[in-house]
Amino acid sequence: MNLLDPWWSVEKEDADYHKTFIQELQIEIPSGHKIFELPVKMLARGSGDDTLFEIDDGSKRVAVVHLTWAKQVEHLPYPLTTIYENLDEFFQSCILPQHELWKYE
Repeated sequence: MNLLDPWWSVEKEDADYHKTFIQELQIEIPSGHKIFELPVKMLARGSGDDTLFEIDDGSKRVAVVHLTWAKQVEHLPYPLTTIYENLDEFFQSCILPQHELWKYE
């Protein structure tokens, strides 16, 4: 996966690192949320608490979730989540604009 700052791959992080983020996501997602009960795999981290998850259902969709780290179920629309049809859309719609802003900060 081709990433630009402020995003970075978590591919080389250990299993406990991935488990921490997946568990927090599962805690926070309320019933009725757009990714409630969908299988996910963590792919990358962005600035702040933004995390990129692959929706692991064969659809190729990915979701950027802004975790709150509240350690409890959130109320809709939280945690804020944007779903992209695939990694290409994520790159064009999220990474490129964020990178442009980031490099001037």
